[in-house]
Amino acid sequence: MTSTLPKTKNREGTLRKVGFELEFTGLELDEAAQIIQDLFGGKIVKKHRYQYNVKNTELGDFEVELDARLLKKMAGTDLLGDWNLEIDEQRIKDSIGDILDKLAKAVIPLEIVMPPVPFSEINQLDRLRAELQKKKAKGTETSWMHAFGLHVNVEPPDLEVDTLVRYLRAFFVLYPWLLEELNIDLSRRISPFIDHFPTEYVEQVLNEDYAPSQQQLVSDYLRFNPTRNRPLDMMPILALLEEEQVAKALEDEKNKPRPTFHYRLPNSRIEDPNWSFQDEWIRWQEIEKLTVNDEMLRKLSQLYLFRKGTTLVSFRKEWAQTVAILLDLDE
Repeated sequence: MTSTLPKTKNREGTLRKVGFELEFTGLELDEAAQIIQDLFGGKIVKKHRYQYNVKNTELGDFEVELDARLLKKMAGTDLLGDWNLEIDEQRIKDSIGDILDKLAKAVIPLEIVMPPVPFSEINQLDRLRAELQKKKAKGTETSWMHAFGLHVNVEPPDLEVDTLVRYLRAFFVLYPWLLEELNIDLSRRISPFIDHFPTEYVEQVLNEDYAPSQQQLVSDYLRFNPTRNRPLDMMPILALLEEEQVAKALEDEKNKPRPTFHYRLPNSRIEDPNWSFQDEWIRWQEIEKLTVNDEMLRKLSQLYLFRKGTTLVSFRKEWAQTVAILLDLDE
């Protein structure tokens, strides 16, 4: 596989950017923040006990947090005061916090949200991956409970509706191959975090007559996918197009409007010395290449719909093999 993009620049004419969100365990929040500062400089800011920020590094701002909205909310709440109890013993409050910490560290990953960098500089972010590995960070494969992922935030070349539809089609066509190639951990497959798109929506988008307006694209997506738990989360981009509509559909779910495909499929393989962020980026580039190959994308979309309707057993494996042959994806 090559390491290039068919469309290297964004709407403003600058190199497209990519960022990563890495989930893992085995380190404390302050340890992870210190590693980032040691590598890239900046200032460590403790927002609360479940979140640290590393500001103004040479690459931008990093966030280090326990990925749990409830715990972060509790971190800023006076629990005893809410109960109207006249107790002012700090050690009691600390004990409650300690219990929450132990609970969190048993089931909740630490997450580092990295700033986007030009795609040609991914090796800079990979320095962090290497250092976390040295410190014995643990990823998906270290426990059956670890449904941890690596999320890849990819800046699109533009926000045209036709462009977004092309990316969805390319992803749907390549999804079975990606599942086989990435060997997605069972704990993540049975979790709700990367639920695949409903069949009806996939078929609608792959139909060659599907040419939605911006409003229809957003409405269709929200009707079938009123959640961020998709392997290719489109909510950040769609919120740029129709912010109020997306916010209403997600209710209290966190979603920052921004120009990025939020690709959530890869495992967090931080414990594997042979793994790097570049591995996942190279796989993503197969989607990029297919988006600009009009004839192949059209043919594969039609063939997918035909084969999906006729194959009774093991469609995913058979289709993954078909795509690998037609697109010459074998290494």
